[in-house]
Amino acid sequence: MKSLNILMTALLLTTATPAMAGSLYDDLGGLETIQRFTARLVELTFKDPRTAEQFRQTKKDRLEKLLVDQFCDLAGGPCKYKGVNMKKSHIKLGITEREFNALVEQLQQAMDEENVPFHTQNRLLALLAPMKRDIVER
Repeated sequence: MKSLNILMTALLLTTATPAMAGSLYDDLGGLETIQRFTARLVELTFKDPRTAEQFRQTKKDRLEKLLVDQFCDLAGGPCKYKGVNMKKSHIKLGITEREFNALVEQLQQAMDEENVPFHTQNRLLALLAPMKRDIVER
């Protein structure tokens, strides 16, 4: 009987764990953390010579809001991204792979500064990675 109870408990814990696991949104720290690392990302992007030129005519506040909504939406949070798709919003900008990679580095740095765990960062980056083909033109 004791082994049956142990087996049942183990089975319940095993099946309950995925349901109890946090969403990516929760694992990122929710909206406040997403807002903080996104604000830092935008700051880094506008200062870094590898990316600053691409953003010289971009409104920081608008970009930050769109990115917060996009990250939050992708992560399963309550936000809804209402911007245009990546292909349309980046067409004819001539974004290089070097510029794209620099922005990814900046995002990782911003998340590091907010103590977002590495594996959680990778989960968000995995959702963003397919967008590269719509962003990089040369």
